[in-house]
Amino acid sequence: MLQFFEVTKKSPWFPQVKALYESAFPANERIPIKHLLDNKIKREFWAFFDRDTFCGFSNSISHSDITNIVYFAVEAELRSRGYGSQILQTIREKHPDSRIVVDIEVEEDSKDAEELERRNRRREFYSRNGFDAAPVEYHWQGEHYRLLSAGGTVTDKEFRDFWKEILKDIPGAKYP
Repeated sequence: MLQFFEVTKKSPWFPQVKALYESAFPANERIPIKHLLDNKIKREFWAFFDRDTFCGFSNSISHSDITNIVYFAVEAELRSRGYGSQILQTIREKHPDSRIVVDIEVEEDSKDAEELERRNRRREFYSRNGFDAAPVEYHWQGEHYRLLSAGGTVTDKEFRDFWKEILKDIPGAKYP
């Protein structure tokens, strides 16, 4: 059973989380990590451990009955060992009445076979964990995304309204 702990700038595991964040997400898909730590948006930023081994992290935002997993990664050498599924299960248990959403890069936009394989594996992982395609696609920071949901679908309007509400007090913030 994984344990999880809040991530703060002072957390002893912060350097591991930051390193994984920077290695797991291309620069165009990241926001400055300081924004994942500030209080302007109420986020759940968790580091996951199997005993003393850092396994990964999740960063999610909840509003009303939607929880959006914004960032989620497992250490490369620990992938395919069930840790990702356990992390998703923990999030679902913490939000039993929420529709959980994640976004993935649209497979059809892959630039090469290796990238297409990565995107297909990611989609299959989420499918195995109960996520289905939602009727939402959007562009953000130069990338084309498709929304997946578990616990019920989320419409395009609900998703955009979610982000409008989350970002309403942040000047210049762009929502999907």
